[in-house]
Amino acid sequence: MDQILTIMRALADPTRLRIAMLIRQLELSVGELVQILGQSQPRVSRHIRILDEAGIAKRRKEGSWVFLRPGALLNGGAVDALFALTSDDDAGVIQRDLEKLALVRAGRAQMAAAYFAEHAGEWDSLRSLHVAEAEVEVAMQKYLTIAPLGKVLDIGTGTGRMIELFAPYADHFTAMDNNAEMLRLARAKLAGLSHLVIDGHGVDIMLGDFNALPLADASFDTILFHQVLHYAQAPEKVIAEAARVLAPSGRMMIVDFAPHDREELRDIHAHARLGFSDNLIARAFAAGGLHLAHHATLDGGELTVKIWLGQKQAGGKSPGQRADDANESRAAPTAASQLRIVK
Repeated sequence: MDQILTIMRALADPTRLRIAMLIRQLELSVGELVQILGQSQPRVSRHIRILDEAGIAKRRKEGSWVFLRPGALLNGGAVDALFALTSDDDAGVIQRDLEKLALVRAGRAQMAAAYFAEHAGEWDSLRSLHVAEAEVEVAMQKYLTIAPLGKVLDIGTGTGRMIELFAPYADHFTAMDNNAEMLRLARAKLAGLSHLVIDGHGVDIMLGDFNALPLADASFDTILFHQVLHYAQAPEKVIAEAARVLAPSGRMMIVDFAPHDREELRDIHAHARLGFSDNLIARAFAAGGLHLAHHATLDGGELTVKIWLGQKQAGGKSPGQRADDANESRAAPTAASQLRIVK
């Protein structure tokens, strides 16, 4: 009885009903809700707190921003019937809110376009050094889609390209980055993709550091590192941390560069590591309880792109066993399935 009363009290306000209707469409920041509702931030925040406490909405902090997404009750459909009771009098308010929501979507897209235009030269210069990204994506799909992806974690999601590629194949997709601005760009880019349900449903976009993932052990079936590991000061530790949240028999894919001497990438693109050898990745996999199942070499420019796919052992291993595996894995690349693409 108490829960029913809490829900009824939470929704017994026009503004809170409007907020609930809006976040069913799209996860929104507090500032965006203020813009749509035309109310002060303290007033909107008070309504948000009530919805959060009732389980209708859920707050999420991302840097200095606070976002609101559907809570368990709103996601579970427990109150869906209430939203079907809207009258003709309500329709005008709802329509105006949806029109303002469309402006928010457009604003996100404009911000993303401006950012991409500003940095296009830098990214184009890097892409010109290696095989076309489309070729890399085809090879990634070749490896990953031969088995169900299950719950996917994309570490260092950047602008969200991996969401576009693999979220349709996943049971659930979590995109993580340590840069709040990049997450806003990813969200802006994906807001218009009708085949994906963003934030709180099929895809979660969250802030997090790959050195200390804010995630439970063994909680993901597939983990992706797409052109992000070269930013790690201690890549072996980053792989070990990712292995912690990978479920038994889960797969981890790393896409990055083979060893190279393009020293300017440290200054221009903040790369901490100039590529990785097969042995380094194999040893890091083994230390985390994974074996190197496949790897690919994609030639076609001054930089060689590598793809490594590791699979976690079905049972847990002791540190001693992992050390033995790491020693044995020095020859692992010759034993793993290989694919070499030369352009």
